Parts: sequence; C-alpha cells; structure tokens
Amino acid sequence: MNLQQQRPVDASAVDEIARALAVHSIFARFEPQALRTIAARCSFAAFPAGERIMHQGEHGGFALVILEGEVDVYVEIPAGLIHMATLGPDRIVGELGSVSDAPRTATVVARSAVTALRVDRDDLMSLAAEFPSIGIEIISELGQRLHSTNQSLAYLTYAANALARDEYDSAMLVELTNQSGALASFARAFADMAAEIRAKQSRREEMQAAAAIQQSILPGPLSSNDGTSRIDLHADMRPAREIGGDFFDYFLIDEHRLAFTVADVSGKGIPAALFMAVSRTVMRNTGAADMAARMADANRLLSAENAACMFVTLFHGVLELTTGRLRYCNAGHNPPYLLRAGGARETLKATGIPFGIDPDRPYGIAETLLAAGDSLFLFSDGITEATSPTDEIFGEARLEKVLDNARGHRAAELVAEVIAATAEFAAGAEQSDDITCLALVYRGTE
Repeated sequence: MNLQQQRPVDASAVDEIARALAVHSIFARFEPQALRTIAARCSFAAFPAGERIMHQGEHGGFALVILEGEVDVYVEIPAGLIHMATLGPDRIVGELGSVSDAPRTATVVARSAVTALRVDRDDLMSLAAEFPSIGIEIISELGQRLHSTNQSLAYLTYAANALARDEYDSAMLVELTNQSGALASFARAFADMAAEIRAKQSRREEMQAAAAIQQSILPGPLSSNDGTSRIDLHADMRPAREIGGDFFDYFLIDEHRLAFTVADVSGKGIPAALFMAVSRTVMRNTGAADMAARMADANRLLSAENAACMFVTLFHGVLELTTGRLRYCNAGHNPPYLLRAGGARETLKATGIPFGIDPDRPYGIAETLLAAGDSLFLFSDGITEATSPTDEIFGEARLEKVLDNARGHRAAELVAEVIAATAEFAAGAEQSDDITCLALVYRGTE
C-alpha cells in the first residue's frame, strides 16, 4: 500500500470513528476512553479496485475497518486462489495482524474502490499497556473465535465422515450454513459438493441397475437338443460405459432354424441403450414369413417417429441347422467373417443401409452355405476401432490375423482371443466404443 493512500484522522472525526470501531466484536467492549484513543491513532486508507491489500504469508502489522466498498478474501493453495468470503462496510480484515506478528492467513483483494480505517499493531499494543482492559478483551475475543472455529470444524468433520459412510444428511450443516463468515461459506460449498456427490452416487446406482437390466435381456446359452447340437455358439458384449448401444441376440425359430443378430446403435449411453432395447424387440417380433418383408417391416418400425434421428447397423441371419444354409441381411454392419474349414476366409457384405434412416427402403437377402467345421465371426466396430495409447486403431488386418490363428477353435475361445487381442493392443487406453462379438461354429450332422 502506498503511503500516499493514507492520511491521518482529523481530530473532529475521532468520536465518529470511535462509534464505527465500537460495532466490531474485537473493539466492542473497550472502554470509551480507550476507543477514543485508538480512533485518534487510526489513519484513513484508500485502495483502487483490484489491488491486493494483504498478502497471504506476509507478516501483518495492521488491521483495516472497511468504511466503503467491498473486498474479496482468498486462501491460496497449490491449485490457486480459493475464494472464501466477500466483506463490505463495517467489517474488519487483518485483525490477527493487529495483535500478533503471525503471517497473514489469507489474501485480501479490493473488489471495488475501498475506503478503510487502518489500525496499527504497535499503537494497539502500546494502548494495551496503558489500558489493560484492551488486552483482556482482545484475548477474550480471539478465544471466542477459536471456540467458534473449533465448533464449525467439528460439524464439517462429522459431515465429511458421514459422507464417506454414505450416511450424510444435509440437515447436519443447516446451523452452520445459516451463519455468516468464511467457514459458513465453506460449509455451503461443502454442502453443495456433498449434494452433487450423492446425486452422482444415485445416478451411478441407477446406471448399474440399467446395466443389469440390459445384460438380463441378452440371451443365455442355448439349451442342448437335437438342433443346437449341430452348432457351437458364444457371444459377449462389453459396453464402453455402464450401458451401451450394441446388442446380440439368438433364438430358435423352430427345431430346424436358428435366428441370430449382432447390432450397433448410433451413439452411446442411455439414448443408445433405449434404442437398442426397441431394436431388439422389433427384430424379435416382426412376423412376416418372408425374410425380406420382415427386414422391411423392422426398418419401417424403427424409422417411424424417430425424432432423435438414431439408426442401427445390424447383421441378421437365419441358419438351417440340418443343411447349413444361411440366409442373411446385412444392414450397413461390419461384414462378418466366414472362416472355411479348408482355410479360406470370406466376408458377408452389406445388403442394405442401416435401419432407421429411410422407412421405405427395401432390403436384399443374401445366401451362403456352411459346411461342417466352418465358423462365422460377427462383431461391432468397437473391435476394429479399438485405439492404442498412440492413437493407432486395431483395424481389420489385425483382426483377420487373430481369426486365422484361432481357426478351428471353439466359439467361446474364438471370442475370448479376439477380445484379449484388442485389450492387449489398447494397453489400458480408454475404451471408446462398445465391443460385441458372436462366434458360431457349424458342426454339421453328427
């Protein structure tokens, strides 16, 4: 603070200043003569907006009684300045500096132009020697403040421990947050933080419940009977978040035909999960006998009133278990791999665009024949688009290498080896998309 910003108190203003000091707890119980003596030794100080009036850590030698304007009080931590309070007229800052040589515990910045009374420690201490009651009152006031601080910290500690035990109740801090002062401001900030933590806990619990529901609608292992003994099938889904937009499904249409689907809904999170559930229901319940008609009906239903403009890529196949004849529709999905027992590798290309875009779009149906020992591998793009820590993608070439090395393995082993390869490639990098795989090994007639 520049010396030019200070000026002595006019003798005619001593009574007025004494009355101003008397409203502060640290001066309120001083004898009238002592207050007048202090007032006579005060000086006026002025600070422009934005000036640092006091610096945390410096040794203070004075206190300020704010007459006009406002100041912001900050505590500095390694993360930066933390705002603790805004103080205006008739408030006092730096009171510890007026009675001790302890370092400042906070930084004070003029929020607006400030006019204040400056009380120097040396003057106050010499007055305490002259008027012992001043020293007694100062010690008493600081003792009361310490008691109040300990009470407030006790409340906050209790609330923090309760939050850790998931037993927090906002009523714990009502008394403290209704007070004024820096600790009350901190208590309000703590209460807001605690409310947000509890809200996030609640949302996390809801998402965990949603994830459990989503997993529950995925099919379990096929039961052993004469039909399914001709195939070995296994699928797995690993959402990037708690819930995802990928899904797989399989079920027996009758004892001779197996339907299976792998799909990927656009987007992530709750919207994708909801559209995923709708898509699965639609695919299970379209009733037309002709496969092309069923696909057109499913697309029409998913396109209707699709205000969110979502879409779903999917591969849907129907396998005749006795003959190995596979009829399929690939609606813009990653082409599955058909691994021939003799060593060849084929892909089942798209036969149409994703569902949910054009309600009137017809869908082509393709056909192939599986021989004993052939394997199908269906997947979502969370596999090929898995990213390494250096932002390299897993890609189709790496997937094909894994599949070639796993040729002849059981369905569960095939799925596990692909997922393990992508996890090793990602090396801990965050999963950016849902991962879904389905492997089907056709055993033929036995």
